[in-house]
Amino acid sequence: MARTILKRLVFIVWLLSISADSQGTPVLPVGRLEYEFIYDRFERLQTMEGGLFDFQIGPYALANQKLTSEPLYYLNQELSQRLTFFGIGGEDYRAVRHSSSKSFESLRGGLTAHPFDKIFIYGNFVLDESRAANPNYSGKKWRGLAGDVEQAFAYYHTDRFNLTLGRFASFWGPRNSLVLSGNQALDGVGYTINWGRLSLSYHLARIDGLNPDEDSVTQFENRFFAGHRLDVHFNKQLRVGFFETVIFGGPGRQIELYYLNPIIFFHGSQLNNGADDNTFVGLDFDYIPVNNVRLFGQLLVDDIQIENKSQGDQEPNEIGLMLGTHWVEAYKYTDVKASYTRVTNRTYNQGNERNRYLHNGELLSAALGNDYDQWSLSLVRWFGSSLNAGINLSFTRQGEGRVTDAWSTPWLNVTGDYNEPFPTGTVEKTGRVGLSFRGFFGKYLFAEIESGLDDVKNFEHTAGDNRTLPFVNLKISTFFSGSVKVE
Repeated sequence: MARTILKRLVFIVWLLSISADSQGTPVLPVGRLEYEFIYDRFERLQTMEGGLFDFQIGPYALANQKLTSEPLYYLNQELSQRLTFFGIGGEDYRAVRHSSSKSFESLRGGLTAHPFDKIFIYGNFVLDESRAANPNYSGKKWRGLAGDVEQAFAYYHTDRFNLTLGRFASFWGPRNSLVLSGNQALDGVGYTINWGRLSLSYHLARIDGLNPDEDSVTQFENRFFAGHRLDVHFNKQLRVGFFETVIFGGPGRQIELYYLNPIIFFHGSQLNNGADDNTFVGLDFDYIPVNNVRLFGQLLVDDIQIENKSQGDQEPNEIGLMLGTHWVEAYKYTDVKASYTRVTNRTYNQGNERNRYLHNGELLSAALGNDYDQWSLSLVRWFGSSLNAGINLSFTRQGEGRVTDAWSTPWLNVTGDYNEPFPTGTVEKTGRVGLSFRGFFGKYLFAEIESGLDDVKNFEHTAGDNRTLPFVNLKISTFFSGSVKVE
């Protein structure tokens, strides 16, 4: 069934392409450090200009943007008559007191094209040492490098509709979203329909299954992700979005037709069909109360107890919350960013291992896990459009709960009210002070360096183990690119 659906989607893309009458619109991919710098600049400009801009859906189309001064020029729309290719060599160096310094190399190569009107093609492979060193990585390795196709997708865009098909990274809500972030590229399809002040979006993806050779299952279990959202622009200053996502699967299970419906209630459908899937609901918003100031937030509800009729209703609420602000030009060329994030214990987890909010062992969201909260504050000074420097402060409390913990129900072992502290267990507390500098240096180099100090209480949840840990992180990327005329 999944292959049939994909074939139909490809056919739809082809029909749209032959009926279009304008050039393809490039898209700014999500996930790479260099691209994230452009996103920072892009959102800074939009906060100053205001208007009905959709901050909540990524990746962004570059219909009105040109990347001429950076190595990312190959994303430009003007190259629609050419096949462009690019390469990125990277070095990631990390050093922390009392730990051995680590250096990871990476190599990426890819291409972009506009083979049809309004359709943009992007694809790249990666060879990466850090991916190979990740304990959650289970793929092939070659001389200490993990290789894969990182992203490969087709993007169709008009003023009212866009469609992405293939392997791509995306985000919903803030880029550090609690529901869907650009940390991972998923194989699937996503689209958005714009109608005046309304935007309806949908995302479907296949995620990694559970294997009897590696997981605690007796036969292979398929796993899928589906999500939909409705965004309402009440005016040029306020947008509110409502979303629902689901993780579902099981032995031999394929994509359910009701999860393909962007206007159906997923949670009600799975209850009526007797399925034990893991649904999430929530909302996020952007609000620009005055010029140059954007307020944003997101609420994710995994499970919340409304009734109090049985002992099972004593289960603690499993929710995530984020609130933040971005004040552009708070001082000359200087921006202020502040946020608070809180995710309770057991959020993203579930009694069935297949229903955890994970892909390849990593969260689908940008959360640090569960059972934690974090305050952060940054002052960012821009030097033109290609360089900035920052002072970064944060304070994080991390409990002992983990998304991968075996599911437990301690509220059933008591009678009456059940209360659980937040965060749970011995809480690790980390205060960080850091200085950062990043940006493009000419057309061939991007660099980011951050140096600072972590003050850690109860290190790795060991009571009384307090440490002061200086750190240095350095990331460097070098670029080469070219193009070939095909028309």
